[in-house]
Amino acid sequence: MIRVTLLLSTVACFLQPFRASATGQAAERLIVGCDTMSLFALPLVKADSAVLVRLEKRLKEIDAPWSTACWRAYIGVWRLDKGRLWLERVETTEGDPVFTGAELFPKSAEGSRVRADWFSGEIRYGAGKPVYYQHDGFKRNLEREWVAMLSKGRVKRGTKAYRNRRYESGVEMVDNVSRVAAAFDSLHVGKSPDLLSLYVVFAADSTGRVVRIDRARLLSEKGSPVVSDPADPLLQAALRAFRSVSRWDAWWVGGAWKEQAYFIPLRRGGAVWKLQRKRP
Repeated sequence: MIRVTLLLSTVACFLQPFRASATGQAAERLIVGCDTMSLFALPLVKADSAVLVRLEKRLKEIDAPWSTACWRAYIGVWRLDKGRLWLERVETTEGDPVFTGAELFPKSAEGSRVRADWFSGEIRYGAGKPVYYQHDGFKRNLEREWVAMLSKGRVKRGTKAYRNRRYESGVEMVDNVSRVAAAFDSLHVGKSPDLLSLYVVFAADSTGRVVRIDRARLLSEKGSPVVSDPADPLLQAALRAFRSVSRWDAWWVGGAWKEQAYFIPLRRGGAVWKLQRKRP
């Protein structure tokens, strides 16, 4: 658990989303009909361990290039055909051949490819312009996406199609922080801690307004308890301020408004939080 003292150490820390440190990863490729789409899943990782050992050995033999954008050092090329998922081939990140599906799974090959009978689970694939991006694995979304459940390589009924969209209805982060801090100062009656911030998980809609708050808590000085009781008047005042004056960009993704998470500084040094500008 991140200590409160760390969270309150710098203003910059307050202004960052609460997200794990990671790197975005290159997608696999999926051929559907005449279209080649991005596949945000790794079906090969569920293959037999002996297959994965052969793949890793081959990647080392050819000195396959890798980067933080593709730790696995390969790109699988797949095809959805008549409700089945097929592995066509495996390539390096530069497009050079590593294995055909048949070479990697010789016992179950059909021509140059192989049915992905080992794979059961969810796959997400899409096409179009980027709508949302988070520098973490496959946490990104394209304009058009589909989500399918597979059982032993076969697509189950009920593949879901989504049209994702970004709404640029928000203001700058610093403006939101200043607005919320000032509104909280005017709303709350009574003594407040000298150092206070709001951690909130929420969703905004196309107007930029907050439409849902999933979790919220108040953080204060070292040794002070975290306030997470919805009935607490201090937390209620902070959330009223947050709802009333903040405006955010929003993402309609997967049929719902996408969740966001931020730390919002409210008070510092016994006064309402204000951005400290460096003197020239």
